[in-house]
Amino acid sequence: MTFQITGTFWEKAVLPLVMTALSVGFSPSKVNDPARKDAIANGQFIMIRRKVYQAIGGHEKVKDQIVEDKAISEQVKWNGYRLIVADGMRVASTRMYTSLPEMWEGWTKNIYLGLRDRPTLLWLGVFGAFLALMTALFLPTWPMAGAIWYLNGGGWMAAMIIFESGLLWAFLIYVRVHATQGMRIAPWYALTTPLGAAVFAAMMFTSAWKVLSGQGVTWRGRVYKS
Repeated sequence: MTFQITGTFWEKAVLPLVMTALSVGFSPSKVNDPARKDAIANGQFIMIRRKVYQAIGGHEKVKDQIVEDKAISEQVKWNGYRLIVADGMRVASTRMYTSLPEMWEGWTKNIYLGLRDRPTLLWLGVFGAFLALMTALFLPTWPMAGAIWYLNGGGWMAAMIIFESGLLWAFLIYVRVHATQGMRIAPWYALTTPLGAAVFAAMMFTSAWKVLSGQGVTWRGRVYKS
């Protein structure tokens, strides 16, 4: 996994959430376990032995796959070869996308197709999208609603809502600050969690819709149907 360079506001607001979701859905400890079928690869930086590449049929074997890096990793692992996801952030860096439109096109191409063959991960993705949407909708308004209720005689119940929402905000900010520090992003971007979550949820739902509706995904001006 390479270090992800982020330049624009949207990259810094959304990408940490995407990378966190990937680390949950494809835990390196599970991917690196030969006894499990979990497999993923980072198309930005793959090292593979020539004999293994030839044995699995190379990219010719996965030429009909849109998420070909993941397909390559599956061919490696499912054919009995060792697959390792390693921390390469001190070795290489990548600017994945440079704008919101690029990020939208790239992730709506990959998210659903990367999960649909694994029902457990797909349902985890659905739950993640729902959670991201709820975060975007309710996290900003929860403490505000509690405060309004308290000022209008809500008493200890309103105070409890304010306390609970504040506790959740503190936890999310702590997690996001930790993630942003790892990506060398200013800590204040932790406050963009609701906005980033809204974009992330929209990308996940759009990714599923493009495939299930038969519309197909787009990449660099071309439409691919799968």
